[in-house]
Order: sequence, then C-alpha cells, then structure tokens
Amino acid sequence: MRTLPFLLLVSLTLGAQAQSRIDEVLVYPGGAQVTRLAPVAAGAKELVLHCLTARFDPDSLQITAPAGVHLGPVQIETLPRERVPDCGKGPLDEDIRKLEARRDAIAAELGALDTGLGYLKALGAGDARGTPASGIAGTADSIRKAAQDALARQAQLRRQQEELDKQLAPLAGERERLASANPQWRSLRVRLSTARDAELKLSYRVAQAGWAPNYRALLDTAAGGVTVERLAQVSQQSGEDWQDVKLRLSTAQAAARVGVGLPRPWSLDIYQPRPLPEARAMAAPAPAAAPPPAFKETVTVAGSRSAELERFDVSVFQGSHAAEFTLPLRVNIASGTQRASLTLGSEKWQARLIARVQPQAEAAAYLVADVALPAGSWPRGSLQLLRDGALVGNSQLNVAVGEERLELPFGRDDGLRVQVEPEQKHAGNTGFIGARAEHRYTRGYAVENRHANAVTLQLVEAAPVSQHEDIKVQAQFSPAPAKESWRLQPGLVLWEQSLAAGVSQRFTAEYLISAPKEARVTGLR
Repeated sequence: MRTLPFLLLVSLTLGAQAQSRIDEVLVYPGGAQVTRLAPVAAGAKELVLHCLTARFDPDSLQITAPAGVHLGPVQIETLPRERVPDCGKGPLDEDIRKLEARRDAIAAELGALDTGLGYLKALGAGDARGTPASGIAGTADSIRKAAQDALARQAQLRRQQEELDKQLAPLAGERERLASANPQWRSLRVRLSTARDAELKLSYRVAQAGWAPNYRALLDTAAGGVTVERLAQVSQQSGEDWQDVKLRLSTAQAAARVGVGLPRPWSLDIYQPRPLPEARAMAAPAPAAAPPPAFKETVTVAGSRSAELERFDVSVFQGSHAAEFTLPLRVNIASGTQRASLTLGSEKWQARLIARVQPQAEAAAYLVADVALPAGSWPRGSLQLLRDGALVGNSQLNVAVGEERLELPFGRDDGLRVQVEPEQKHAGNTGFIGARAEHRYTRGYAVENRHANAVTLQLVEAAPVSQHEDIKVQAQFSPAPAKESWRLQPGLVLWEQSLAAGVSQRFTAEYLISAPKEARVTGLR
C-alpha cells in the first residue's frame, strides 16, 4: 500500500481548493442560470472556491452531488477586490503584460542607443591632434555612419513604442472598467465527505444577463420561398466570462403574477347623486405627493461612479409560448457591454407573392410575401429583409396571436407602374325643395405590369363609411372588387386579380353621399 505525502494528506484533511469552471448557462430574457462544475478528490473534507462573482443571488445557489458524496454546511464570504488581487487576473492581464514587456524592451534599447550616441558625440568633439591626415576622414565617416544608424533605429523604435501605447490604452481602459464594475468577489466553502473522486454541480442565478431575438428574412422571388433565420443577441455583465460554455436560450420569464385571488363580491346598492362641484372642491383632500422617479438599477463602482446595467426589452416575450434553443457548439461570451450575435437556425416558408397598391397613400406598388402563420414561439423582434440577395430594409416580426396569415414586406416593386387620376368632385341638392345635399366623388387608377411574368395584384381603396343613419352612401366599383370589407374593416375595398405581363388594368370607384342640407357632415373632402 502506497503512503500519501504529508502535504497532500494535510490538504485532503483540511480542505481542497478547487478550480471550478462554468459548464452551462441558461439565459432568460432578464437573467441567467449559471452551472459550474467543481472536482473534489477522494477523502476531501472541504471544497473551497474563490473568485466567484459577487453578483449572483446567494439564495438561488444549489449544489448537487453524485451518490457517495455527503454535503455539509455551506459558507459564502464576500471580499473586497483589494484583498484578493489574483481574482482579477485573466486573459486581458496576460495580453497587457506581453505588450508592456515589449514596450520595456524597446525602452531599454532606446536607452542603449542614447548612451551610444552620447559616446559618439564625445568622440567627435575630442582632440584630433596626433591623428594622421589620412585617418581623420575615415574616423569621421565611421562616426557619421554609426550616428546615422543609431538615429534611424531610434526613430523606428519610437514609432513602435507609439503603436504599443495605442494598443495598450484600450486594454488598460477595459481592465479598469472591469475592476470598477467588479469591486467585490465571493468565496464559497462547502463541508463534505467523499470516499472517491467526484464532481459537484453548482448553479446560481444572475440578473445582469439577457437576450433579445433577431430575424433575417431572405426572399427568393423566382422560387416564391422565404428563408427566415433566427438570430439572438446575448449580453451579460455578471462579472465573470463565459468561456467554452454550453449555451441555452429560453423565452420563459418569471411571471409578475403567480396566482389568482378570490373574486370580488357582486354588490348591489342604490345610486347616490354626486355632490355639487362647489361641495366637492371644499371637501377635496390635499393633492398627493408626486410619485417618485422610476428606479433605474445600477451597480455602484469605485470612485463614486455608476455603470448602468444593460437591459433587454422583456415585453417582446409576453404572450408567447415558452421555447428553448440550444446552441450546437460551445461559445465564449465575455462579461461586458458588447452583445454577441448567435445563429439559432433557420426555417423555409412557402410564400404567395403579392404586389399591393394603396393609391391614396402613394402611386406605387409594394411587394408582400404572404405566408402561413408559423408554429412555435416567435417573440417579437427586429427583422432584416433581403430580396434576391439585396438588402431592402428593416421591419419588425410580430406573429400576432389570432391571425391566420403573416405578411412580410419586401420593398417597392418598380416593375409595376401606377397612375392616379385626379379625383372628380360634384355637389348639389335633391329631394323636396332641395332638402338634402349630395356630394359625388369619382376616383380612377391604372396599373400596368411591366414584368416579364404575371403578378398577383391587390389594390386597396378607402371608401367612405357612414356613422349616422341620416348620411347615405352609395358606391359603384368597376370592376367588381373581391371584398368590400377587407379584413373585417368597413370601408376597405380590395381588388385582387392576376395581372399578365405587359397588361394594364383600370379601376374606378364612384361614391354618392347625401345628408340633410342643414347638417354639417364631417369627413367630406
């Protein structure tokens, strides 16, 4: 039987300071669940973890141990940054150290060159008596060349030094920002008992993290298909970098209301008339104090400064079914203000392409992709639109609950020419002794298809709608529209037809509006 060295035996008896690592992170709209893995050796009595972020919620800490490992009390200690200087060291410090070492080497070489130039100046100013005439020219030329080379090398080194200073400045600023944003660290001590090597799983929540959805829609007009790419922008300011972690994104969020109270009784009473305004004024209480300003969460940092925590708009997730996305590869997300853009996958939707014209708004046609409402959770987010590989603009993807179809706009369709004729207006009186006033409006539109193929054309007209029984509206359309209350909205008239290549179609709408002569009708143009 082998005997353990004395120092190792002491470390196993008194405790084990482990190097844990973040293995998995589940990010919510307004926070994240961080999972760490910490190894423990057989015979260890205590697990000690240093340099944990002070921003995690201690009440959310959960420790899971495999079979055969017995856990005891857990102690959490928060220490100021000055007491644990090693906790602030990371890849950024190593990059700064390397640049500073190069700068120190350049400074040393510059000092040596200064010493050499000083010697050459002293040599050039010395007494030349006793030197042969033939040797003076050679000595002077050697001094000149040596000084010239030294000065050229000095200029080159100073340029390198300036370039290193430019590289060091942002890194030093970032290090200072991280130090200010993390003025404290936490250490964790767990009493345990284990007879074999094992691995503990620790999980805790941090509020300084979140993600927002993004989408990119790519339309292929020839195939009539739309490819929608799911994107996510993740940001975290937890104070610790997520290096090589398995990342999951969830649309679930903590509900502000977790239960339903009892219903209010249905009370019946006799109506009491309100007091007169003078009496109400006399009995009115003093005005309430103005509400306090909205609280904005900040993290206090050194030097009486505060760094505002970035927040994502969690309202985009409201009303959507919870979904979870798991990235196939491990990722790195540093703690800071920068957002990391991640791809979550893509879906291909079959679309019906429509050239829609609203002539009263603009004499132009716009391309719309009409698709079936997608299944699953699609939180509202910004949408980038590309048509046949060209960017046409940005919009919002809003999969509204209750809708059966989804429309994606893809910009102006210059292949259709739209002409809007001047509106014709006529007014007069009718009825017994001119008791009613009449207004007649005539509108005309012409749409020409200049594409090489047929298109599905939609023309939307806003017709007058009576809101009073004494106002009568008669409408006549040519050709007959497909719907006169499009999308269940009275007054929205829709023409829809297939328009062949090179064909022009004219649409007309005539309205006769009559009302009592003495009535003042609003909305007349």
